[in-house]
Amino acid sequence: MNIIVLDLEWNGAYSRRLHGFINEIIEFGAVKLDKKLNITDRFSCFVKPQVAKKISSVISDLTSITDENLTNALSFMQVVSRFKKWAGDGVIATWGTSDILVLIENCRYFGGEETVPFLQRYVDLQAYCEQMLGQDGREQLGLSKAAELAGVEDTALDHHRALDDSVLSAMVLEKLFTRESFHGFVQDCTDPEFYRRITFKTTYICDVNSPLIERHHLKFTCEKCGGEAKRRSKWTVKNKSLRSTFKCVDCGYEFCGQLRVKQKYEGIIVSRKSIPLPKIENPRKAEPMKIENMQLSIENGVGLLTFPAWASLPGVTHGFSTRIGGVSRNEFAAMNLGFNRGDSDENVAENFHRMAAALHIPVENITAGAQDHHTNVRRVTMENAGTGVWKPKDMESIDGLVTDEKSLPLMVYCADCVPLYFYDPKHGAIGLSHAGWRGTVSGMAKATVEKMQAEFGTDPADLLAAIGPSIAKECFEVDEPCAAEFLALSGSDGFVTDDGNGKFHVDLWACNRQFMLESGVKPENITVGGVCSMCNSDLIFSHRVTKGKRGSNAAFLMLRADAPDAV
Repeated sequence: MNIIVLDLEWNGAYSRRLHGFINEIIEFGAVKLDKKLNITDRFSCFVKPQVAKKISSVISDLTSITDENLTNALSFMQVVSRFKKWAGDGVIATWGTSDILVLIENCRYFGGEETVPFLQRYVDLQAYCEQMLGQDGREQLGLSKAAELAGVEDTALDHHRALDDSVLSAMVLEKLFTRESFHGFVQDCTDPEFYRRITFKTTYICDVNSPLIERHHLKFTCEKCGGEAKRRSKWTVKNKSLRSTFKCVDCGYEFCGQLRVKQKYEGIIVSRKSIPLPKIENPRKAEPMKIENMQLSIENGVGLLTFPAWASLPGVTHGFSTRIGGVSRNEFAAMNLGFNRGDSDENVAENFHRMAAALHIPVENITAGAQDHHTNVRRVTMENAGTGVWKPKDMESIDGLVTDEKSLPLMVYCADCVPLYFYDPKHGAIGLSHAGWRGTVSGMAKATVEKMQAEFGTDPADLLAAIGPSIAKECFEVDEPCAAEFLALSGSDGFVTDDGNGKFHVDLWACNRQFMLESGVKPENITVGGVCSMCNSDLIFSHRVTKGKRGSNAAFLMLRADAPDAV
């Protein structure tokens, strides 16, 4: 049994004939394996586009294939004919079914054939390798990740090129192959049912009145006592599922019932899930007080959290917003600073003006990044004033901001994530960063210090740093995959605790502090606020407590006009 490992590259193109898009194949790459999984021959061929005039820049950047490469290429059906002669009667294997689906689509479009001429037997290598590597199938296994898990070195190969990807797939297969297990994945393509099965598109049934949804599908039982639960609201659609609130007739427990109905080739798949209703609390009473290592003050009715250790810093204004003092209502009550959470823009704008007045900062200059849990840091100037708040975001993936300009307030959003404050008194510069767990484990604190070094000549030994309100270790329970990323860091025993039941607790404050120390910040110059967002959810919006039904907190940092000039 010879195995042909095939990989394809394609370009999305609009077809007037279809009045829609087609993924037009632009390159074939394949290797032929003998019985011992040795590569005995290779096939590589460009395909001349017939629908699109040019390759999209995205595909060209991804694959490095240019329009010039395809100028003298063969047509699709010519390449298919050539490949059929080369492949013979071997088993065709691809990484996942995407290539086969595109191949079928192209054969039908260009050749008018319902089947692929050279496809007699087929194996989905992705599914095979997932089983051999013991993956649970919840997430699709990428080729690069499979190579890593199988111990295959892929640095010499050019990813997203057809021939090299086919070589890498073959190398992974060689590591995991057993003849008996592989035979179980070989599909007979001469059976018409093969094409119906592989081209069947799974759909989600989101119409509660669909005849595919039976009455018993809509019933839920109480996960607390097992009693009957009665529906209390209309069915709504969210994330391809039907949802409604329920209340147990026996114990009174209320929850959200999620019903997901999928129509697959194999039949109807029904899954139910009980989701605890979000805990929506009223904002805390406006009373000044000390909370852990921070001070809650009330300025013109607006609640602010500040670091007492930073109160006397010359020319620096800092703070962290609370839920006290805004005009928003319900789950946004009251000081919501997020424009994109469902609150009215008018409410959010008024909240910003109230917050700016309490902090004594110019509201029109408040500047934010484009947070997406990475470690990119941007230097901003007065030309960027208002970006991310009053003006659209002009960059992707910016979780940290630094500046040495006065009267330019920096802002990052946080709701359980960690705000990191930095001040360089010698060079008159500041930095403010957002560190979720991904940013924390990836070294957001270190990235900010390094950016300030590069931009302002900051000596980390001169830096003052502070760690603001966020989720505390006692509340931050994670599963093993998340914990594994922290456990891979040196000194992880200082911020990761194994509960012994597959769950772990992670101290984000301690981890960020360690990165600061490793970057050269002196321990006596680091302040940890110690305020937990989950334990104080009546004061600070907590994403975990409210299940995402919330407003937005924000951290602020600014050099005032009277700030000392750089030394």
